[in-house]
Amino acid sequence: MKYSRPFRFNHNHLSYSGRFRTKALASVIWFGLLFLPLTCASGVSSAEPAAAAAEPVEVFDVGKEEVVATFPNSQELREQADRWLQAVQRLSGRADMEAEQGIVIHIPLNPPLLVKHSWLSIQAADLYLFIDPRTKENPHMLVFSNEGKPYVFDGPANPEPFLQQYHLLELLKR
Repeated sequence: MKYSRPFRFNHNHLSYSGRFRTKALASVIWFGLLFLPLTCASGVSSAEPAAAAAEPVEVFDVGKEEVVATFPNSQELREQADRWLQAVQRLSGRADMEAEQGIVIHIPLNPPLLVKHSWLSIQAADLYLFIDPRTKENPHMLVFSNEGKPYVFDGPANPEPFLQQYHLLELLKR
């Protein structure tokens, strides 16, 4: 049985209308919600870089409904996430956050990154990059502030170099 628009995002809060269309979507959401409290509660300060590196980057396969890869979080990844966040022009116009296939890359940002634009200023604690193999050149990012507030942005215009660097293109071809 299929449901329309199971998960809707309105840039101020999450609201649910209907039921989840697939178990995959529910898994992605629970994946995020399970790890968000751990990230927000950790309280890692910038004086503790070793603790920041301890929380790994996780790659969730939507079709398999499981984490299929992890790799160490690094300063290089933080800098990449920072470049993506500083490059955003506005909140995404996406009405919903459905993931039917592809991968979701969770990058913990401890300590949180400052995202400062004329229209927004937040401390980003977690970044989830949603990449669908059909439209990988048009990913989107779900970012949680250190207060737990969600924001959706259009992702990097060309994530392929990032995906190649971390050997993630193979996961999109499965």
